[in-house]
Amino acid sequence: MQTMVVSAEKSDTPSPQKSESGFSACQLQFAVVLMITLVLELLLLFVTAGKILSVWIAVLLHVLLVALLYFWQQKIFRCPGGVKRRTANLFLVGTAAFGPIGVVGTLLTIALHAWYRKTTTSFEEWYLGLFPKDKPDELSELAEFLEAHARLKGPAIPDSFRDILANGTLQQKRDAIVLMSKHFRPEFAPALRSALVDPDNSIRIMAASAITRIENSFLETAIQVDRAAAEAPDEVEILLRQARLYDDYAFTGLLEEDREAANREKAKRIYRRILQLQPDNYQATLALGRLLIRTGKVDEAAELLEGALEHRSEDPRLLLWYAECLYKLGRYGELRKLLRQRRKNMEKEQGEEQSRIADVVRLWSGVEEARGGA
Repeated sequence: MQTMVVSAEKSDTPSPQKSESGFSACQLQFAVVLMITLVLELLLLFVTAGKILSVWIAVLLHVLLVALLYFWQQKIFRCPGGVKRRTANLFLVGTAAFGPIGVVGTLLTIALHAWYRKTTTSFEEWYLGLFPKDKPDELSELAEFLEAHARLKGPAIPDSFRDILANGTLQQKRDAIVLMSKHFRPEFAPALRSALVDPDNSIRIMAASAITRIENSFLETAIQVDRAAAEAPDEVEILLRQARLYDDYAFTGLLEEDREAANREKAKRIYRRILQLQPDNYQATLALGRLLIRTGKVDEAAELLEGALEHRSEDPRLLLWYAECLYKLGRYGELRKLLRQRRKNMEKEQGEEQSRIADVVRLWSGVEEARGGA
């Protein structure tokens, strides 16, 4: 029954009937009226130029013709899906203002529009050109190239992206930007920013669109998190999520210096609020200490991390950040003492930087010197 009703509704909807030539009846009506108007306007022009009619009579007839056109357009002419309303309006206004020249201009506009529709790119095609759907073969090939390049040069995938954007083919550059956009990491920021000055206009637009997409994703998440934090201002988990969001956004490398600094300051304020609610919150302490170091407030960071070490004296990340504070403050004796006492704990830090950190810890703790002396 519902199907029958829908079918009946569809059948009742008026649609322009097509003739054998492919034009609807209303389109043919519009073309006939347009040509008749052109003939009449030209006739008025010729008889006025030949002084058969006075100028005032010609103007009066022109006004009468425009009035008839207005009545026809408003009361008689209907062409849904055939002739757009703006085309009919152009015809009316052009004829009223310029006479036969306006009619010819309308004809030229219709012809150019028909030609443009055959050669233009639709919005969907344009968008897919900027962010094409996954092409497993091409992206897999690019990923394999990056992995091979990383094996040759060490963990330097961002450098590989920069190499591709500097020397790769147009398709490789597009695929690289798609990959960086979908799996963005702060290390990709220099490569994305370098694409903004690429010689190819499509790559510049694609890079700008990718950066905008990342920023819009942050803004959408920020609105939700800020709303949740406003509704529960003392909920530590929500505040921690909010602080991490602004912290991570400042760390993307995509922002101007003032916006980056503003996001870092907001993250610091939220971390401080968390520590007011939970003075022993480890994650907020570590994150705030890191931000203080990065913003040049090393004394405050050292005091904060030193207090945290009283409760978590064996935590490798706290020890590493505190060690960086001692180094930046020039307290080398304390640094050497700390590394000698906590060397084994600090070498437990996992990740790609583990071996490099272990070498630095051994060097500062004097282990290498002892081995050399032996």
